[in-house]
Amino acid sequence: MNLRNIALASAVIGIPLALLILVLPITWGYGGYEFEGTSYVQFQYVDQSGPAARAGIRAGDIAESLRGYESIANLAGPVGTVVDFKVVRNGRVVPMRVTFEPFPPALAYQENFGRILSALTALGAFIVTLLVGLRARDRRAGTRAVVVLVSAAWLAATTAGALVAPDLWLALSGFLLPPVFSAAALCGGMALLAVFPPNATRLRTAIGRAAPWLFALFASITALLASGMWSASPLLDFSQPASYAVEIVLAVALGVSIVDAMATAAPEYRSAVRWLGGSWLLAIALIIAFNGSALFGIGDLYSHYGDALFNVVIFLLAFGVGYPVLRHRLVDLNLVMTRATAFAIVSVIMLGIFVAAEWLIGVIFARSLGAGYSEGFVPQGLTLGTVLVLGFSARSIHRLVEGRLAQVVFRKKLKGIAEIRRVAREADASTDAHAMMNLACATVVHGLESLGVACYVRNGDAYALTASSGAVVSPATYEFNDAVPLRLRRWQEPFEIDDDSDARRHMLFLPMTLRGEVLGFLCCGPKPDRTPYLGDEVDALSLLAHQIGIATVWLTPFAVGARAAASPA
Repeated sequence: MNLRNIALASAVIGIPLALLILVLPITWGYGGYEFEGTSYVQFQYVDQSGPAARAGIRAGDIAESLRGYESIANLAGPVGTVVDFKVVRNGRVVPMRVTFEPFPPALAYQENFGRILSALTALGAFIVTLLVGLRARDRRAGTRAVVVLVSAAWLAATTAGALVAPDLWLALSGFLLPPVFSAAALCGGMALLAVFPPNATRLRTAIGRAAPWLFALFASITALLASGMWSASPLLDFSQPASYAVEIVLAVALGVSIVDAMATAAPEYRSAVRWLGGSWLLAIALIIAFNGSALFGIGDLYSHYGDALFNVVIFLLAFGVGYPVLRHRLVDLNLVMTRATAFAIVSVIMLGIFVAAEWLIGVIFARSLGAGYSEGFVPQGLTLGTVLVLGFSARSIHRLVEGRLAQVVFRKKLKGIAEIRRVAREADASTDAHAMMNLACATVVHGLESLGVACYVRNGDAYALTASSGAVVSPATYEFNDAVPLRLRRWQEPFEIDDDSDARRHMLFLPMTLRGEVLGFLCCGPKPDRTPYLGDEVDALSLLAHQIGIATVWLTPFAVGARAAASPA
């Protein structure tokens, strides 16, 4: 099983887990302290309002070493967990007992915010993982993006999951697993930036090749850390600060790759790189702050008061890939959001409204009247009446929701199509064919975000490039019997070509016809997401090409020559 399939399988498992974490309450107990060490234990942070401070523990106190399972039990556990320490103070051993208790109100709100944010982050990242893994056109870039997404998703799930874990061993995952998934996300980001944006520099390529080795180093240190925690061996004294230092190195390396990518990205990739780079650079700054605080044992970031910011870091890591994938096609998805998809989404929403209404009525009667959901005529009659009302109004509700959804999802596209149709209708008022064609090309680039648009007009035995707009370089001429003009003259209908070997070779050709003769054609280059031109887009572009063709006949000498050349002798 390859890496992509493993990631997809783990995403399928992770989605219900994220939903479970979202609804479960926090069971993690609060001790109010942080410490390091195994040959001796030194308390580096003590919350003055927490259980540890009330037990008499102070920052800087040194306790006798803990053995075996004790080295785990003192770190985390459900509310009610009891930890016994023997603190050495003034030359004598003072026993102290700390009992984990619920988080105080301010921290409880913060931890619940972090749990909800991380659970939603995990859920969204798992879903985008499935989309990218199953529908990415570029398998190499898609696989690397999947590694980042699924690592960020499990980072969120294990961080939030530890808060709701009823078992001590599950709670321990909040200490060992998040650093591993954080390192995996950082190294996956280095590997992704080695192939995206295309034409990577030597620097990004070198960092991307080093990423697996850097992750192997971090994983080895984490294994030593786990071994030290279990056996309370001196390995803990070395591996804990080493893990903080190596994660800082990973963050810095990824930051260098991001800066290089932002400086060298081609115009069509700049939006995606800006979102990715901006999110990740902020996350990297916070990761360095967290690990630096832990490495030197300073600041509240090292305590639970830094948890909310760490949940923001997790969100930024996932958002940095997820949003550019969905909005700016950081990875090209073979996925088209059509009106049929919108109709299906609305249908699911309507079904949810029916189910929610029936459930709500049952809950109201169960709690207010003590009646069961199916007991009595009144609950059943009210449920039936509500369902009938919803059923009769379903068409109106469906039309309203679908209209709103279309405006949200297709707003920019609908606006672009309307602009193209407007320019098409204004073509007959133009007095300069070249200016009109330049305006048409610029309108298509702006309205549909095509990477390039060109107008060709018949000039003797060739079709000459007359106007163009966008980044894609179009050929100067098409010979009369080249494949494109030949197909346009024979069928006189729009068609697309898609060359999988070249991301830019995805073009739509639309004929400019007059009385059955092809006077020229409009060539629309690929969209940034390489999705095909949809029916309403092709219709608007066909209208534009047709109006340009009519106007060109009267405004350019090329068209006159074309008509003469096309006329039978």
